[in-house]
This record gives sequence, C-alpha cells and structure tokens, in this order.
Amino acid sequence: MAGILSLWQRRGVRQLVKFCLVGASSAVVDNATKWVLLNNFRDLPWWMAATIAFGFGLTNGFFWNRHITFRARNYGNAKKQYVKFAITNTIGLVLNLTITKMFLMLLTRQVVHGQNPETHIVIYASLMALPFVAIWNFSAAKYWTFREPKETPPPATASGAVASETTGT
Repeated sequence: MAGILSLWQRRGVRQLVKFCLVGASSAVVDNATKWVLLNNFRDLPWWMAATIAFGFGLTNGFFWNRHITFRARNYGNAKKQYVKFAITNTIGLVLNLTITKMFLMLLTRQVVHGQNPETHIVIYASLMALPFVAIWNFSAAKYWTFREPKETPPPATASGAVASETTGT
C-alpha cells in the first residue's frame, strides 16, 4: 500500500491516471457517436464515421484535460492550446485509423473491405488501438500542448552570480 501511495505522490503518475480517465470519457463519446452514425447512416464509410466522432471526443478531451488533468486553465491561451491539441490529436487520429485498420484486417481476415465490417467489430478494433494512441496523445499533451511555462530564473547580482548562489540558499 505504501508503494502505491508513494507512486501516487508523483505528479506525472497522477496526470497519467487523470488523462486515462478523461480519455475513457472521450472514448465513450467517440464510440457512442460512431455507433449512432454507423447504425443510422449505413452508407457512411466506417472511417468517415470515425473522423466525425473524433471531433466530439476531441472537444470533450480538451475541456477536461485543460481543466482537470493539466490544470492549464491557469496559464496559456485556450485557443492556442486547442489548436495544439487538435494537431496532436489529429496525428493520433491517423495513428488510430491506421492501427484500427490493422486490427480490422486481423479480425476479419480481409485486407480490403468492400463494405463496412459489422459495427461491433469496428468498435472492437477501435478500442484495441486506443492504448497505442494514448501513449502518443499523453506525451504530446504533457510536453507540448499543456506544457507549463518555465519559471523565470532568479535575477543575477552585480557580480553575475545568481542571487541564491550568493546567499547560500
């Protein structure tokens, strides 16, 4: 138990757990949207339904990650952060579509799909791709999109030394 508590004290671990929870909520939004689209618009290709659903999941993820995971609402411009989030998640979408297609080929044993595979198989393949894409999305969000500004260094003294060096603190 002490090991779990000491692990939980690490900021990056807490952020990763929160990021995964936000990601789970975005996956629900994404897959629910995809399910509705695939079942109500039978001629809509699976990849187009996935792209539309992505937009809904993207906005959900941005809001919660900005406010809860990285607490970036206290710094940075929301519009610039949204653009960065959209860019990194679009890269994530391409990764997701590619990996989903690979899983679809494995699950259906077909390289080319003349028609959409059954909806539940598309959902399974999409869910199987999530862990791979989550690694990319978390890294990009933490180290680029919501990166905290660097703290300004302490002012230098007349001798050029940093103030904390001269006081011994």
